[in-house]
Amino acid sequence: MPSLVLKIIGSAFFFLSVSSSVSWASTGTMNHQEYSLNDKLDSLPDLRKYPSGTQRKKAFLNAVVPIIDQQNSQIRQEREWLLKKRSSQSWSSQDIAKLQQVCSRYRMTCTSNPKKVKWDELLKRVDVLPTHLVVAQAATESGWGTSKLAQTNNNLFGMRCGNKDCNSKGGVKGYSSYNSVDDSVTAYLLNMNTHAAYDKLRDSRAALRSQGDTVTAEHLVNKLGRYSERGSSYNQFLRKMLDHNEELIQQVQSASSLVSDGES
Repeated sequence: MPSLVLKIIGSAFFFLSVSSSVSWASTGTMNHQEYSLNDKLDSLPDLRKYPSGTQRKKAFLNAVVPIIDQQNSQIRQEREWLLKKRSSQSWSSQDIAKLQQVCSRYRMTCTSNPKKVKWDELLKRVDVLPTHLVVAQAATESGWGTSKLAQTNNNLFGMRCGNKDCNSKGGVKGYSSYNSVDDSVTAYLLNMNTHAAYDKLRDSRAALRSQGDTVTAEHLVNKLGRYSERGSSYNQFLRKMLDHNEELIQQVQSASSLVSDGES
């Protein structure tokens, strides 16, 4: 990955830029607790108690990365099941029911006849997003988990609320409120995988798949369309965010994977 040109300006300026990014508008519809693979993270710890910089970033990443990886794993398993069943000549009633559930969740209508399913479109939607990209957006939109939106609404991605009554009491008005951090990640992934604003992202990801290439954050960071009113400058900021924090994200992801393997 190319080195960050602005690194010489100093980390203080960079952290200030991260904090100011929380106000960027995004398209969308929707006490300290340790995370475990068996429980949802009801809310973020108060990350403001950590000094800005590596300590705060690690605390944020330790809370969020395992959730993203786990949900990507579930999506990956679902996708593998679809790929396997696509060419199957034998479908049980349970298989049909599962297929229709998947279609419904990804906002597609599928008949009880698998041959009539729009498989290419379905598989464009049922796919993972690189953890590094998801983390970069979560950190940018939430100020590394310190924003009021993240702390009170469990909303890490600036997801707007499409219903006047969808906010819980005391939450930030106009933005979706979630019962847990897990639910926020779920809503973000579903939004990116179904909303028409991100058709180009899904098309690009599918094209990479068809070529046998690995889908990375670098491939998709410029395919976010109308996620932010800042447009291309938002994508450029995310790229700098990725460059600046790639090693730290990878360290946390590797440590989380080791813990997960040890518990399985």
